[in-house]
Amino acid sequence: MRVVGDPVKHQSKTRALGPDNRVMYVAGEEGMQEDPENYLNLARLDSIIESQHSGNLPFGDFRDAVRRVEAGPDSPDPYRQRQEVEVLRDGKMVTLPVGVGRGAYQFDYPTAKTAYTRLKSIADKRDLDYPDLSDEDLMDVSRLDPELQDMLFTAHFAKDRATSVADVLEDESNWADQYQIGHYKGDKDRRGHFRRLQ
Repeated sequence: MRVVGDPVKHQSKTRALGPDNRVMYVAGEEGMQEDPENYLNLARLDSIIESQHSGNLPFGDFRDAVRRVEAGPDSPDPYRQRQEVEVLRDGKMVTLPVGVGRGAYQFDYPTAKTAYTRLKSIADKRDLDYPDLSDEDLMDVSRLDPELQDMLFTAHFAKDRATSVADVLEDESNWADQYQIGHYKGDKDRRGHFRRLQ
């Protein structure tokens, strides 16, 4: 089945069968309520990716470990985490943002945009509604609700060609490698750091 057109906001669209028997989205009635049974949330997303692989570990445990590494184990609120540095300016110490990493998983805008595209792809393949996020939302994910940040991380990781959800679900000893190749992707080897905080 091919879905024609990617609606900007699924919640205001209704599925319909077109003249050539293809599914397409048409404008819904004003004030139409979203169907909670047809909505992609974090629990449903986890269920989708876990059902495609064997393994006895929940994906959420890996996600929690990555969040602890990215935000730091002592972060008072990992979801509001921003890269910052204290500098001396005009005789006073001030905190300034540095880099572009934001939120629990330190997404920059291009990575957040890719994650959202992957999330929409997972939802569209199953004809599910999904959260409506704007470019402005994706510029600073630290402003997004924790569940949305978790969903973006999950979709980004699960659809990455370099990663293996199966490895994550099968054995915790694979997590540091999967973090390095599937999320961090930097020049520095952070596997040891991940293992220490795991």
